[in-house]
Amino acid sequence: MHRILFLFLVLFSLVKINAQQAELDSLLLISKTQKEKALIGTLNEISWHYRNIQVDSALWYAKKALVEVEKVEDKRLKASVYHSMASAFQALAVYDSARYYHQKSIAINSLLGDSIALANTYNNLGIIHDEIANFDTALQYYFQALKIYENQTKDSDLAPMVLSNIGIVYKKQGEYQKVLDYYQQALASYKKSDNLFGITVTTGNIGAVLLRLKKFDEAILYAENAMAGYKKLGYHRYVPYMLNNIAVAQDSLGDAIHAEKTYRTAIQLFESDENDYELTNTRIGYAKNQLHFHRYSVAITELQWALKKAKENQFKEFEVNGLKLLSEVYSLKGEHVLAYQSLQEYVLKKEEVYQLEKAKTMLALESKYQAEKKEKEIIQQRLQIDKSELALQLKNNLLYAAIALSFLMGLIGYLFYGKQGLKNQQLQKENELKTALLHIETQNQLQEQRLRISRDLHDNIGSQLTFMTSSLGTLAYGLKDAESKVKAKLEELALFAKTTINELRDTIWAMNKESITFEDLQTRISQFITTADQASEEIVFDFVVDSDIEANYTLSAEEGIHLYRIIQEGIHNALKYAFLNSKKQDKIIKIYIHKSMNFFHVEIKDNGIGFDLKQVPLGNGILNIKRRLVDLKSDLEIRSKTDKGTLLLFKIPIKVSNEN
Repeated sequence: MHRILFLFLVLFSLVKINAQQAELDSLLLISKTQKEKALIGTLNEISWHYRNIQVDSALWYAKKALVEVEKVEDKRLKASVYHSMASAFQALAVYDSARYYHQKSIAINSLLGDSIALANTYNNLGIIHDEIANFDTALQYYFQALKIYENQTKDSDLAPMVLSNIGIVYKKQGEYQKVLDYYQQALASYKKSDNLFGITVTTGNIGAVLLRLKKFDEAILYAENAMAGYKKLGYHRYVPYMLNNIAVAQDSLGDAIHAEKTYRTAIQLFESDENDYELTNTRIGYAKNQLHFHRYSVAITELQWALKKAKENQFKEFEVNGLKLLSEVYSLKGEHVLAYQSLQEYVLKKEEVYQLEKAKTMLALESKYQAEKKEKEIIQQRLQIDKSELALQLKNNLLYAAIALSFLMGLIGYLFYGKQGLKNQQLQKENELKTALLHIETQNQLQEQRLRISRDLHDNIGSQLTFMTSSLGTLAYGLKDAESKVKAKLEELALFAKTTINELRDTIWAMNKESITFEDLQTRISQFITTADQASEEIVFDFVVDSDIEANYTLSAEEGIHLYRIIQEGIHNALKYAFLNSKKQDKIIKIYIHKSMNFFHVEIKDNGIGFDLKQVPLGNGILNIKRRLVDLKSDLEIRSKTDKGTLLLFKIPIKVSNEN
């Protein structure tokens, strides 16, 4: 199956091969004389140029840029380098590393408000999830990217890029009319902008759909045109994609000899490019081709290699195709036990990926597997029928009568109990409705109480604290000639009052909500970090939330304010103690929230002076954190080494009812 990824159309316009090579040579020459930010930008561009011609070099230059970007303080440049790292790993099908760097890029670009950069990353994440058969997630990312491209950019090539990727997902679902609709929209856009690369890719994709529609001669024509386009552009990496399509069409037309030769050429090119994804698919096709020559052992060897590679890299779609073909090969070879086992694996894997019913062919194969045993039973039954035909006829008549009577009684019972069941269900639903209404009424009363208390806090205590702050400021100004101790005390009281007002606002924010989503909490934490960042210019904050955490995950108001206060206290502690008398130039505080199967994990880390846990007593801040964690059913773990920094870790149980 043909699969072209549009990963690298998002930032740079495509040019002809001679101009591209000249630009690459120029960048390599310039990089030798550059330093700091200029060097990082050039290394980043070199990595992007190598992406379509030599993936190993793309990763090498991206890593070099990553080393350099750690020496400067430029968040936008750092996000761009993370994107290059992710793209290089993605081209090598190292998806865990690719997703890791994509998420780091998203974290920074979200804070910067760079929507186009976010759309580029969403598109790439859609490609990753598509290739590991997470189709729903892939479409979610694609439509996020498409919405941004259509509304916020004038680049005419970005939207059709995503349209083509959406078509690829629908192709895997067998919805070919949708596929053609999206491909035709993309092709029209590319022709309008005279984008040769877009035209070439979309032409190849349409050829792949024609394979599914069994229009093999047309499919070969489209594939050959696309292959010529890739050669003209100098993107020889994509030539074997078209060769694989041509081989499939040749095989389907009965031209097995030419198909075998084409498959071998495609396999050699994919091996040279270390493209495990397409190599796995092509070797499955080659195994099918070998059946024309009755080379069952060769086909089995190819399929075993492909299945091993598919399992290692989570190529679930190819695992399904490989298991099905392996079952057919074993069956043709006469090894029915292995054929049955492979078919069972295929059915289970197919249900996992596509959620379909078990294939009917499994029953036929099982019958064949037990054929010898059943054959003897059938012969004995026929002999018995020959000896006692009249007695058997009478027995059959009695059996039919018993079946008819049983059916009639069963029908009457079904109607009676069905009616009773409907009545019970109606009563149950009425009780559930009453319970739900009572729960809603209780929740409304609680919400009214929260709002009333929050208004009282805001109108009474809040206004009083504000008046106190204003009065202290006025008093301090009036006593400008007073002793320094008196003025210091007044300033301390004023600061305390301001801090109390901020904490009161946070408390009112929590009380005004019956529940707090993770998105709301993340926004509140980001606002606090932004304030802390502005007040501490020498310290860099890095706040990362794992994308696997659902934005609409719901915490109770109490849980939300506890978690917010714990992170707030952890940052306060780091600001107060971590860099006291520290001579480090790079002062970093990192807050990382990620998710495992049953827990949210929170880490607050600094690279400050650290301390000896055995010698330094814990202060009130840590004790407050521990008390809050008791309410969250969690414990605090502290790791600290002198001159190495301090790490606070804790985990919060995930409520099962919030899981999707």
